[in-house]
Amino acid sequence: MKKEQRQKEKNGLRQNRGTGSAVSLFAVGLLLMFIMPWMVYSGGAGAAWIAIGSFAGVLLVWQMASYRLMRFSLQHKDQATIPGFFSSRFQEKRPVLRIFFSVILLPILILTAGMLLYGISDFAATLFGISRLYTTLGIFFISTGFLLLLGRGGLRLAERWIAILVLVSLILIDYSVIRVLGTRHALENIFHSWAAGSVTEYVNVGYMSGKALSVQEIISLFSIGFLILGNPLVLQRFQFADRARTIHRSRRWAIIFSLFSLFLSVLTGGLLRAALYPAKISNIRMLYKTILTEDKGRGFLFLLAGMIFVVAAGLMVLELFHSTVLSATEILHSDVFPLKKHRKKMILGSKGIVILAGIIVETLVFALALCSGDWIYRITWDAYLVLACGLAPVMYLALRSSRTTVRACLLGFSVGAVFVGVWEFSAFIPQGTEFLTLREITGISGIIPAMLMGFFFGLLGIRTSKPPTQEVVTAYEEVQFRLVSSGEKKR
Repeated sequence: MKKEQRQKEKNGLRQNRGTGSAVSLFAVGLLLMFIMPWMVYSGGAGAAWIAIGSFAGVLLVWQMASYRLMRFSLQHKDQATIPGFFSSRFQEKRPVLRIFFSVILLPILILTAGMLLYGISDFAATLFGISRLYTTLGIFFISTGFLLLLGRGGLRLAERWIAILVLVSLILIDYSVIRVLGTRHALENIFHSWAAGSVTEYVNVGYMSGKALSVQEIISLFSIGFLILGNPLVLQRFQFADRARTIHRSRRWAIIFSLFSLFLSVLTGGLLRAALYPAKISNIRMLYKTILTEDKGRGFLFLLAGMIFVVAAGLMVLELFHSTVLSATEILHSDVFPLKKHRKKMILGSKGIVILAGIIVETLVFALALCSGDWIYRITWDAYLVLACGLAPVMYLALRSSRTTVRACLLGFSVGAVFVGVWEFSAFIPQGTEFLTLREITGISGIIPAMLMGFFFGLLGIRTSKPPTQEVVTAYEEVQFRLVSSGEKKR
């Protein structure tokens, strides 16, 4: 029996259960660590509001979703996808929610992976002069090789070491700048650099891009961090935890890492301004190219730290790309074409079907990346914005309330997703001779209003729906019982 269980775990999608929660938010912190120095370099300390909002989002995800997603995943047939969670949560006889969320999530994950692959090839072409075609082909074969050789794990197993490598490189960059320039000279360079305007405008978080931030702009920057509440890659990672102790032990490290990494990213952005002064760098790719190619007395340690940072950032994006492809593969295999009843009769077997689904996803991503241009960044951001604003409210209603129904989930998601689109992109309010969007009228991003609207209509859906069946309520209460039991055991 034990041998059969081990073989089942080896062949299934869950062979790396237990590795997910300890590093579940590292990729988010790393991505911000890669982008935040550029935002602070180009705009000033006001970009720190994004870091503050991201840390608040991290705290909320750990507090509200981590244990419950793990318990639902363990109890309901080891579901490893968001569509599978919704289907098992409501004991669906007809896969309404499973198909609904699969149809929405799968294209967005493929689009995100295509954007990441295009971004890697674009950076390689800018920094090292490598052809985009060769880089894209290389990433395609490397990622496919990881899937064939290591199964579902692949680069995820190295995620924490990539995180440590990026942290070390940021510390080395900051140390080398201060050591070469000195604290006083570094501050003088920051204060007199081309976009600073004045001391107050640069070092004060109430200023960005040379102008004072309004309350609405601060709220908008802060709310960007709340998109993590509806990030399917982050939420899915908790479904791979094996027990409450794993999450409890890793929560402290994830929170400390997020706080420390975001602080270092903001600090590095300011010190890069000092180190590269009086250069006027116009985009993020040229910033990192300058770090790698121009010395100007900053010393070998600075160049070495810059090389470590760029290599680690490349590995981080590659890991995130790999995770996105695997998440799309799991949805395609488990939710779109489950084939559970006929799996024993299939020639390829369970592992072969997983690999085939992964190759299909990778091929679609590869074709998308080759056809892409810079437009893919904006389209992917808009798609992610709509998805997160729709998914966040219904995910937490499903996790926190036994009265949540299928209708409430469909209504809450649809309203949240549509509302943010209307708020951000629909110019229908007359203002003189023009029509303006709600974003332009209020000056506030639609993220928090859309999430609140989705949550409100989710509650409305609960009130107007038939109560869930006793079977659904019993399954939900069993998860709550396990949560209480885990809490007592933990204490």
